[in-house]
Amino acid sequence: MYYYFYLEENNHCSSWHRIKDEIFLSNTYIHFTISSNSSLHFHFFNNDIELIYSTKTIHDLETLTKKIISLKGSPRQVNRYMLIDIEKLMRKTLFFRRDFVKIQLCGDTQSSVDQLIIGNQTLYDQQAFYSATRWLLNNQDLQTGCWFIHVQRNYVHHPHYHLRNPWCSAMAQSQAASLLVRLYSLTNNKEHLLAIRRAIQPLWSSNLTRAYFNNRFVWLEEYPVESATKGLFVLNGCLYALIGIIDANTIDYEPYLSDLINQIIISLEHMLPYYVHSHISNWSLYDLSHITMKSKINSASYSYHLVHITLLQCLRQIFKKTNDSVSQLFDFYVERFTSAIL
Repeated sequence: MYYYFYLEENNHCSSWHRIKDEIFLSNTYIHFTISSNSSLHFHFFNNDIELIYSTKTIHDLETLTKKIISLKGSPRQVNRYMLIDIEKLMRKTLFFRRDFVKIQLCGDTQSSVDQLIIGNQTLYDQQAFYSATRWLLNNQDLQTGCWFIHVQRNYVHHPHYHLRNPWCSAMAQSQAASLLVRLYSLTNNKEHLLAIRRAIQPLWSSNLTRAYFNNRFVWLEEYPVESATKGLFVLNGCLYALIGIIDANTIDYEPYLSDLINQIIISLEHMLPYYVHSHISNWSLYDLSHITMKSKINSASYSYHLVHITLLQCLRQIFKKTNDSVSQLFDFYVERFTSAIL
């Protein structure tokens, strides 16, 4: 369903627009772009609550039945799962999962909401996919291929170790490449292919995202520190990066990418034993900072332990038909890490 709202002159709010059909909140997503100094109001009849998305300062007080979600930037594109917003803000489970909704736009004469869409998860996923790929295409550094990150991160116990500033994450680059691979498969647009090539470039052509364990084994760093020999060697970051390179090489084969994949496999074969916890049977480690920075052992949290298992399962499946020995390598650690949670 698509809706358009515009305010009439000398009126701070539009009239309420009631959606004709009852919506099922557990499967309803919204997408819209809202201008500055504007607020979009959703009133739910059965639950008697109002949810407000706003790019302006609202002087109304929040109550038990009225909640305000502040939006930064304008125009601001919004993709939201309504049920999560409501239940998080209300701190309670809704009594009515089906509800009727009316909508109102408030602001000034320049306020508008473009292409408000209320739909199911498939529609939301499509909007999120195209929104993310559009951002990636518009914000990539054309010289390096990076989506540079300007957030500073310091290591309290190791003040002499710093992330490069700005820094380029191998994991982020590869995940972006994987998303663009899927866009290219839909569009066959050469510009999208060039963006994929640029995204992968920092992983093979320079040390922007690389570190070397024992000065020998190449690693793709999620958090690249200034010293390539004193890396963190985050496990999930390198595994995500490897999958992204494989994705890119599948649709745009290059010998140098195949060579990098082989180098990472050799590194994993040598380094995976270091990620097995020395005190907790078959538990995984998040990184190898206890070796490279002489810090305490950084055990993977339960959620990251599951991520490690899932990524290794994925790689096991990828290599199952093409390289049985590599597939068996990943299978060994899948079984080992899985045994810790059974």
